[in-house]
Parts: sequence; C-alpha cells; structure tokens
Amino acid sequence: MLKSLHVSRLGNGITVVTLAKPEAEGVRVAIHARVGSRNESEALNGASHFIEHMLFKGTPTRSAKALSQAIEGRGGSFNAYTDRDSTCYYATVPYEKQTLALDLLTDMYLNASFDPKEFDRERKVIVEEIRMYDDQPDSVAFDRMIAQLWSGHPLGRPILGPADTILSMSREALLGYRARQYAPSRTLFAFAGRVEHEACVAAVERRTAHLRDPAALGEPEPFSRIMPIDPLGVECRRIAQTQLAFGWRIPGTSDLRAAAVFRMLACLLGGSMMSRLFQHLRERRGLCYSVSADAAFYTDCGVLCVTAGCDPTRAYRAARSVTDEMARLADRPVSEAELRRTRDYLCGRFRLRMDGLPIEWAASRILFGLDADPEAQLALFRSVTAADLQAAARMLTREVMTLSVVAPEDGPVPAAKWAAV
Repeated sequence: MLKSLHVSRLGNGITVVTLAKPEAEGVRVAIHARVGSRNESEALNGASHFIEHMLFKGTPTRSAKALSQAIEGRGGSFNAYTDRDSTCYYATVPYEKQTLALDLLTDMYLNASFDPKEFDRERKVIVEEIRMYDDQPDSVAFDRMIAQLWSGHPLGRPILGPADTILSMSREALLGYRARQYAPSRTLFAFAGRVEHEACVAAVERRTAHLRDPAALGEPEPFSRIMPIDPLGVECRRIAQTQLAFGWRIPGTSDLRAAAVFRMLACLLGGSMMSRLFQHLRERRGLCYSVSADAAFYTDCGVLCVTAGCDPTRAYRAARSVTDEMARLADRPVSEAELRRTRDYLCGRFRLRMDGLPIEWAASRILFGLDADPEAQLALFRSVTAADLQAAARMLTREVMTLSVVAPEDGPVPAAKWAAV
C-alpha cells in the first residue's frame, strides 16, 4: 500500500521519511518532533505549544510576514500542531517549491528569534486561545476528564497550559526547555508528493548535519498503572446542555495488538452512526444529539473515551446507558455480524486515510519506532475476535474509569448523584 515509502537515518539521529507520488502537483514537507506537553514540568506547562507559536514569529533573516508570504504567496499553506507527546510543523506547496518549503521550515525550527516583544505579544494570543476553549463546555468536560484520568501526571495537564502559567513564563525558561528537549534523535523530516528520497536526504543533511543531541536530554516522566485516578468531576455553568466525558485507561502502543483491539472496541461503541451508543442513546431513546467514542494511544498507556451532549433532564439516563453498555460488552461477546460490520468499517476508514494523507500516519509511527506498514495494521484489525473485544471490555472496570460532567447551574441532577453512574 505504501510501496514508495522510504526511511533513512542521518549520523546525528535525524530521521528522513519520503513517500513518492510522481504524478502529484504538490509536496508536503513536515518536521515532526517527539516533544509535547508530556515533557513539561508543572512550572512550564504549555511550553511546547508556546514554542509552536513562537516559531511562526520570525527568524533573524525572515519576519513573520515574510514567512507566510513565501508559502501562501505561492498558493501553499503551512501550519503546526502540538500534542501530548509530539509537535509537527508542516507546509504544502506546488512541487517545484519544495526546496523553499524545506528552507523555511528548517529556518523556523532551528533559528526562530523568540523576539522579546513578539514573545510578550504572543503569550496574550495564547491566553485568548485558552479562553476560547474554556468557553466550550464539551472541551472543558474532555480536558477535565484527561486531568482526572492521569491525576498528578504530565499527561493530565492541558496542552495549552493554564493561563496564569503562560502569563508568568519567562523567555529564558522557554528557551532553556527548548534546548533540553528538542534534539536530532527526536526529529523526523517527512516529504510526500513529487519527491525523490536520496535528494531529500541530502537536502536535510546539508541543513542539519551540525546538530547534536544536548548532553542532558530531558526525558518525559514515565507512566505507572498505580498512579491515582480521580473518579468524578462535576462543574456547573450557565449552559443549556450537560456534557459528559468518560475515560478509561487502556494499554499503549507497546502492545500493538491490544491497541488494535481497543481501537475496534471504541469503533463498535461510538465510532459511527451504526455504533451501539449512537443507535441506543440517540436513535432508539433520544437521550442525546451527539455521542461518540474514540481511543488515543501513547507509548506506555492510552485512553478510551466516550463523550456526549445531552438535555439535562436526560443526561443521567444517558450516562447510565453508557456504563450499562460497557457491562453488556463484558458479559456477552458481540455477534459475528456485528464484529464483521465493525471490522469492515474500521478497515475501510483506515484504507481511505491511507489514500488521503498516508505520510502523516507513517511519520507519526516511525517517530515512535513503530511499524509503518499499513498492511500490518490492517492484519491486526482483521485478527480481532469477539473474545478479544469481550476481554478488553472486562478490563474497563470502575477502577480505571473517570467521568467528567459539565452541567447547567440549575440542572436537575445533584452533583453527588453522578457518583452512582
């Protein structure tokens, strides 16, 4: 499926990945870093995302405006995102401008100025971003669920950081964090489109051969299954709808087959309109407008989450329906017909993703030392049995579950009652 995927590692540890598509009109160039909010201390929570913003504010040779004009003025686009364990900067340009895109991204990644005036201005922009999400009850419920699930661990902290931490963070502290965390061994350059592998490797090497890992490379705090979970959080606001966010701790990508099983379990629960929760909560009982389930994985742990937005008078019944459905999955294996439908849906969605932007999936896998063969991933999905799903559901006990509720101030459900869900 990805026969033209090639991977090389430079002498200093940088990885170069290419996916050739000779007929493509565009090229995607990306720099992935194995650094995210998980790497941060509490005092520097939000630093990775802050750095992401600052890289777009200019270098000694290019202003912020010059950077955007160079890409967008050719019809291209560029952006970035920060996750809990990684950061990515990317640009898409017409194929003849791939050298320009590489030059700009490398300049940003290595030489961003962190101008003091821009630094103070951008911290205010980030605070507004934090406030924007804080005005969205579904985002609040989800973030609180993550904080409860990994209570006291960096994984539980917000990616953007708390506003007061961003306002007090110094430029020197941010630069120190960057110097300790960003390293060649954690960096991957990815190219997709009308590209040639050896040429891309040579181009990256010319620009980065001088880089070396810092003497004391900061390591993220490991996860331990004995870390506590806050089982319940309830917040009341002036809103019309109750937002629910369930989370269960699950294995990470250190067990690829288990990850495939839990991915399918999430899909069966709430991955589509034919899923159990959508059919049971919305279609049959009208308990909510939206309900979904998903799974996210890190190296040593993961989360299976269920989210729903409900009328306050029906929210408690919806929440009980979620835990009841989990119990049914643990008690009775799914039918062969349901298993086949779920497997076909998951495999089909994955194949379409590989037809759309496969380099993103491949690069993120290779960044963490995982198998980037799509056929191997499909084989894992196809190997999942009804017994596997039942065994996975039995692992989702109350001991590994948390529930976050954001409800109206005058809602009909007392905060204490949610503990009985």
